[in-house]
Amino acid sequence: MENISRIKENCVGCKSCEQSCPKHCISMMESKEGFWYPSVDEKGCVECEMCLKKCPVENASFHRNGPKKVWAWRNKNDADIMRSASGGAADSAAKMVLQMGGVVYGAAYGEQLTVSHVEVITDAEREKLQSSKYVQSDPKDSYTKAKQRLSEGKMVLYTGTPCQIAGLYAFLCGNPENLYTVDLICHGVPSPKFFKKYLEYQNKQPAGKVIYFNFRSKDKRGWGTQYLLKTKTKTKTTTTTKTLSLDRYGKHFMDGDCYRESCYQCAYANTSRVGDLTVGDFWGIAKSHPSFNSPKGVSSVFVNTEKGQKLFEMMRPLAEVEEATLEEGMVKQHNLVRPSSRPKTRDTFYEKIDEDNFMDNLKVGIQPKERLKAVLPAEAVRFLKKWEKSNGRQL
Repeated sequence: MENISRIKENCVGCKSCEQSCPKHCISMMESKEGFWYPSVDEKGCVECEMCLKKCPVENASFHRNGPKKVWAWRNKNDADIMRSASGGAADSAAKMVLQMGGVVYGAAYGEQLTVSHVEVITDAEREKLQSSKYVQSDPKDSYTKAKQRLSEGKMVLYTGTPCQIAGLYAFLCGNPENLYTVDLICHGVPSPKFFKKYLEYQNKQPAGKVIYFNFRSKDKRGWGTQYLLKTKTKTKTTTTTKTLSLDRYGKHFMDGDCYRESCYQCAYANTSRVGDLTVGDFWGIAKSHPSFNSPKGVSSVFVNTEKGQKLFEMMRPLAEVEEATLEEGMVKQHNLVRPSSRPKTRDTFYEKIDEDNFMDNLKVGIQPKERLKAVLPAEAVRFLKKWEKSNGRQL
């Protein structure tokens, strides 16, 4: 039959089809790997093709724009920038929209640290959306809720991966005047099932149950790729900070052998962007704009549309900004050039995910450079990087 089932592994899991079906005959089912894919009740399907009309895979060219300007962004608020993954640009957009009486949608932790898109309507709730979550967020019915808020005349900001933003535009069949979008530079998404297995593994450790997790903590070493884990027993709470690449979950996220299959053919891994703004880490800032660099983090902000420019001007008072070139903003952001490569190990990565010892069997390897950087003071690592760059080497 002519419906969403023909998309198969190209599906990005945005759930637009499930929310769009007039006959409610589409449900999102979890695959063995833990990713969501549509399942169609063929008896109820009338082949109206609404699911295909509202699928981002079928409408990949809609609302695509190249960056008009690129900015380095550093939030002025110390608390906000320290809770953000880099310079706090997406958080600044959320803060401004909320101040104007709008509604914001973004990825947040829920019970048992599951990650899903939630609606935020007060500034007190905004903290839920801060920092990165390196797992696929469940959009749930956020498209339907956003559509309702838009129809009420509310200003709506939707943040997410490019395919989630594309799913929203496809679901809405257009670009409402009061909708603003921020797409995040995305490497790919591991499955929620993998993250759940990881948390279960951590819960079995002597330090106790996981009560808080931050993939991009700055508490100990500043801006970089360190995570922070808080665990609790009956007698004490323990805080652990560790380099992502030295962690059983983090290493495979960094290696890219656990992503959704569609991530390796991502239609949005280029400079033709789907969001009004694109936000990421400005990794090249230390070289291109050394005086603007900060251990607290710097975001790159790509202004892609007129609405993006309007949103940028609204949020600009919240930060220090400096104009940059497209080439400068793209340093170490290969997903603005091409999708992440599919490692051969992806073939078998999820094969034994249902076995009890799945996490125990994941290894991180020796990684001497990463282990050395992990034990050196952050200031020493920054000094060594500067020294090696000046001598044509790399730490």
